[in-house]
Amino acid sequence: MTTARPTRAVVLGEGPHWAVLDKPAGMTVVAGRGVPRPTLLDLAVERWPDARPVHRLDKPTTGCCAVAKTAFGQQALSEAFRRHFVDKRYVSVVCGLPSWDKLDVDARLARVDDPDLPKDRAGKKGVMAVQTIDEEHGVRALTRLRVLARGDGVALVEARPETGRMHQIRCHLAHVGHPLVGDVLYEAPLRTFVDGQDVALHAYALSVPRPEGGRAFVTARVPAGWWTFAAEKNLSLTAVDELRARFDKTPEPPPKGPAAKGPAAKGPAAKGPAAKGRPSQGRPAPHGDARGRLASRGPTNAPTKGPAGRGRASTGRDPRPR
Repeated sequence: MTTARPTRAVVLGEGPHWAVLDKPAGMTVVAGRGVPRPTLLDLAVERWPDARPVHRLDKPTTGCCAVAKTAFGQQALSEAFRRHFVDKRYVSVVCGLPSWDKLDVDARLARVDDPDLPKDRAGKKGVMAVQTIDEEHGVRALTRLRVLARGDGVALVEARPETGRMHQIRCHLAHVGHPLVGDVLYEAPLRTFVDGQDVALHAYALSVPRPEGGRAFVTARVPAGWWTFAAEKNLSLTAVDELRARFDKTPEPPPKGPAAKGPAAKGPAAKGPAAKGRPSQGRPAPHGDARGRLASRGPTNAPTKGPAGRGRASTGRDPRPR
């Protein structure tokens, strides 16, 4: 089913130098070769002629996406993202029922451009970038996962990435054996999600430092199709509305430190795109400059066996934002 492309930006929150838009599924944030127009940035420019990108979501992902209205806003927000002062929260529907309630996945990612991978569900071929788990050459990536509800063969999982790598949540969930519903690129066994959205990932909340001072807290409702899918799978989505309400009224500052210590919990190794990992407890390195301590620079085109190789998933007590 083909859905009509939006012609106006839906604004979730804004200030003099920034705005957070509700990104629809199937829309790219910025233009590129072969990218359908309009993009989300195109819609922003129609409203604010000097709009500039500062934040990106994958094409199938919906929800909160920040843009800058001015050059000053772009500089300030880009620095906030670079220094990890932004709190990004996602909700996802994953294949299978996780044995854990909370899990920190600290596994390095390396990008691979593979011409043999399917470009979409229709099976069209073309060079497609994917992430693999590569502890030797990859850059650091940390995602905190929490199960919100379980249904018939699927689960609702909150994901809080503390780094911003391409496909980070998608690759990390596949790595621990629970790819996103509909995520054919990472070999999800459930290959379809809902009409109009291929992959079950939604950015439900975003908190950024406002360039003019203070913090902005913005949330986005899950798309209507999610409720239909959830009803079919006996999966409750009420936790998402509860999280949005708490985020609006009693927001928490974004986490700034490493994962808390705690007992290790083993997550299943992924099959197919996520090769065997070694779940263990490991303390992530302290946050730092994305070009320094946090990101280990190395070749990102090293050969791997599929979209995910070896990594580590560790659990700790629920991290309290600091």
